[in-house]
Amino acid sequence: MKTHVEVQRELERLERLVPHIISDQGDRAEEILGFHVASLLGSASLSDQGFVREHTAQMVQRCRKAQDQAAARGLRGGPMAARPQLA
Repeated sequence: MKTHVEVQRELERLERLVPHIISDQGDRAEEILGFHVASLLGSASLSDQGFVREHTAQMVQRCRKAQDQAAARGLRGGPMAARPQLA
């Protein structure tokens, strides 16, 4: 079980990681963040789980926005749509 201080540090690390997740995996950013959050929730005490959810909600929104933008670029024929499709 992680202490409250360890949970806070892990949340800070995730906050710093989110921009990198978005830039590297924009269309899967929420899924990847979800994996990290689930891991943190699994090691946090019950009393800290609400704290984790509260603090990750904004990160999830940023990831969703990035996914929406990646999808919109694909629909408009942007750089993602120009990639060759493998059969």
